[in-house]
Amino acid sequence: MHSKQIITLLLVLLSSTVLIASDFDWDAMPTGEWVVVLTTGVAAPKVFHGGATIAPDRHTVFFFGSDTHSPTELEMGETNALWRLNLKRLEWVQDYEQDPMDTYQLLENGQCVTDSGRPWAMHTFDAVEYDPDSRKIVVISYPVHTRFRPEERFPQFEGDWYQHLTPSHWEYDPDTRTWSRLETGPPNLFAKALAWDSNRHLMIGHDGARTYHFRREEGQWRSFDAPSSSAGYHLTMIHESLSGRMLLLGRNGGSDILYAYDPDQHQWTVVPVKGATLPANGSTMAFDNRNGVVLYLANQHDNQYHNPTGKAVTFIFHSKEQRWEQLNVQSPELYGMNYLMQYDPVRNVFLHFEKSVDTGDRLKLWAFRYR
Repeated sequence: MHSKQIITLLLVLLSSTVLIASDFDWDAMPTGEWVVVLTTGVAAPKVFHGGATIAPDRHTVFFFGSDTHSPTELEMGETNALWRLNLKRLEWVQDYEQDPMDTYQLLENGQCVTDSGRPWAMHTFDAVEYDPDSRKIVVISYPVHTRFRPEERFPQFEGDWYQHLTPSHWEYDPDTRTWSRLETGPPNLFAKALAWDSNRHLMIGHDGARTYHFRREEGQWRSFDAPSSSAGYHLTMIHESLSGRMLLLGRNGGSDILYAYDPDQHQWTVVPVKGATLPANGSTMAFDNRNGVVLYLANQHDNQYHNPTGKAVTFIFHSKEQRWEQLNVQSPELYGMNYLMQYDPVRNVFLHFEKSVDTGDRLKLWAFRYR
């Protein structure tokens, strides 16, 4: 390792507390500061347009999605592989090898599958969510960006096939490591938002204009023509379980407007917040249901989509007071749009996943305990 690399690594280590995986004690983690948590195994690659979800009952975070038209070298082209991080062992695992693109199939209804019965590689953004009732991972997406260089990337298909694709409802069973495609009439949530409503036991999707509910016992997505929230895309939505509402922040042009959705009234409203925060584009946030706060890690750069500096600012939204507070803490790295932040209610910590100067394009884990 060159001296310059050694100096850079030392600066990173000194910028925040580092705890080692082999003797890591979640209970001993301090409050009010970001902590670097070292992991074992080969970490998942940072996928700019990928998503993640936490399964608290499984003590695991799952990662799925590909940048498709601009994948990193670590994705080995376009990948439909799924990764998991076990929070007890702090160990990374890749569940299966990606399917070769020559095994991709097109169904008559515009659905996309592989010979092995898995989804194609595709952007997932904020459309990866865990359903604790079925104990499965739900993905509502489809490979819209196959329209980029389709003849070169998919020589096995002819004509304008890529203009007739339709959204898919995929579910992944972590126990059997198998995918299932459900015929539920899913909405188009590409670059939009999906979240689990733990109060009502339903999945909620939003596309900026319409809102969608999915109850497993009904087996179909229902559409509600409620007043829209943020027009645009790169939305992020979370469930604020203490109030029962959904919160949405960010859009492709960057926005600091916080929206709330009432699932019973099917109504969106602008939250009259106190204080101010930085605009978001694919906002990195999660809700702490123990303390009633939202953590939002904001890009400290004019362009929230791509932040080459990696600098970030930590904000807390106090739900009862509807107030933003900027914390005076050393924030972790953040390189633009990121859909990977999770809150772990078992360990009472926020989990932030991002590449780092000392990990290349592989994910690094930071944790933050509010109280």
